Amino acid sequence: MFIHKTHSKNELVKIVEAFRIPITNPRQFRKVDLSALIVDRLTQMEYIVPCEEFWFCNITDLKLFLVRINPKKVLTIKEKNKVISICKRIKHYCRNGSDMEVNGYTDISGVYEEAEYIKRYGDIPSVRKSLRELNKQYNRLYEIEPVVSPHVKKQLEQKECLRKKGLFKYGVEHGHFVLVFD
Repeated sequence: MFIHKTHSKNELVKIVEAFRIPITNPRQFRKVDLSALIVDRLTQMEYIVPCEEFWFCNITDLKLFLVRINPKKVLTIKEKNKVISICKRIKHYCRNGSDMEVNGYTDISGVYEEAEYIKRYGDIPSVRKSLRELNKQYNRLYEIEPVVSPHVKKQLEQKECLRKKGLFKYGVEHGHFVLVFD
């Protein structure tokens, strides 16, 4: 087993700390050495304690995650810029009254072709936002849902939970109350 090179040292350190992999002071090691230590320790471990920060709850899923390409780094910089550029065009289309001429689209199917292309990259916030705006259009052909990886989905759920916890609520009490002033 080898850890894929797309995982950064900081991510590896987070994994070591989150799953209590027995490596003392993981930041002192270089990425290559830390990867080798993690592989060694994981072969000795039988199970891991689930963590709220990561979506996997058993050691097999953790190993598969480390062996495969990091889902956060699927795109190159050039490809990511292209996806963000498409997102900007779609947002511009939605915010300007579905005007085709301004964005260079010939018909609405061109918009949806580009939306189908970017929906695979739902981990990027711009993609989610542009598809959300496109789905709110009155002349939409169909809804497009972005594909979001499990760990980003978990982060979004945690954010939503925190957002809902912060809402102030009021309560109404009925009954007989006595106020005494001295």
